[in-house]
Amino acid sequence: MTAKEHIAQRALQMFSARGFKAVRMDDIAQQLGVSKRSLYELFGDKEGLLYEATIHYFEEIRRQQTALSANAANVLEKLFILLNDILERSEQVGRMMNDLKRSYPAVHDRLTREGAARNREELRGMLCRGIDEGLFIDNFNIDLAISVLYYTASTVTHHELILPGEITEREAFLQIVSTFFRGISTAEGLRLVDRYRLRYELREK
Repeated sequence: MTAKEHIAQRALQMFSARGFKAVRMDDIAQQLGVSKRSLYELFGDKEGLLYEATIHYFEEIRRQQTALSANAANVLEKLFILLNDILERSEQVGRMMNDLKRSYPAVHDRLTREGAARNREELRGMLCRGIDEGLFIDNFNIDLAISVLYYTASTVTHHELILPGEITEREAFLQIVSTFFRGISTAEGLRLVDRYRLRYELREK
């Protein structure tokens, strides 16, 4: 780990504990035993440090998700694992991003824009892999499918969807993603969707 990465990691811990606005560059320099000048040389300003620290946070999540889904038997199982992990992290990630949006909207908007582009590209790769594996049909508009899944699932993870009183967010999320995958699945894909949905339904009970 480089000195810059180490500082970003430690700064993130301070931001998480006290909030983005409350932590000053002076506080970070003092806590880490580096000069304030060094911080500005490495990151430019506080927004630059905030950006790098938050990027480090999301990269760590990606590493954990890669490990979590490493043994997936196929792309459908991998998608269920990743989407479930996203849901489980949604409250923590949401709090952090909302704090960032209130305090440093430009950094928030940049991270959101870049993250959405990267997520869409990764989802494209997995949908194409599903077609190659014979789990998804090959005659649907991938760009439209990405938008439907990405934004529909986001309404649940961002707590924006008005749910019937008897259903939990987890149940709603599972139904939404399962219905989406069923709509683009081959016969073999349908069999696997039902298997993985049942796995997470049983985990909920």
